[in-house]
Amino acid sequence: MFPRRIRGLVVAPTVRERVAATVAAAHPREAGGFLACERRGDRLYATDHVELDNEASEPRRRYVTTVDERAPPRPRVFYHSHTSPASPSGLTQTDRRHIPEQFALVVFAPHGDPYSYRLFKRGLLPWRELPVETGETDAAENRSRLPRLV
Repeated sequence: MFPRRIRGLVVAPTVRERVAATVAAAHPREAGGFLACERRGDRLYATDHVELDNEASEPRRRYVTTVDERAPPRPRVFYHSHTSPASPSGLTQTDRRHIPEQFALVVFAPHGDPYSYRLFKRGLLPWRELPVETGETDAAENRSRLPRLV
């Protein structure tokens, strides 16, 4: 039997707070790194956060880094922020061409505080969006989603 496909990412509040602090501290430059994850069923669960420096020549418009021994083992999710109000909250064409990882989380933070979280998975053809959840459940026992811009 084949393993089930990944259908989403769960980011616990403590990991989300570390990502938000990294993004806010770097603003207006883009920030990024990795989320170390473990797989449980059809979801990845972020267990840790690894910040990496932005080496881009235009760090307000782009995030570039060197993936080295600091990157956690797979499964992992690469993340970076978009800080310009004019930048889309999803993957840009540059992102689509240059992100080497299977999973990419875009954190839209035009004012420093994360405003939207969107997870993308590289498929055989294009990138495809998957839900990002908080790990908390609501009264109906549904998983709560992190905010997302269209």
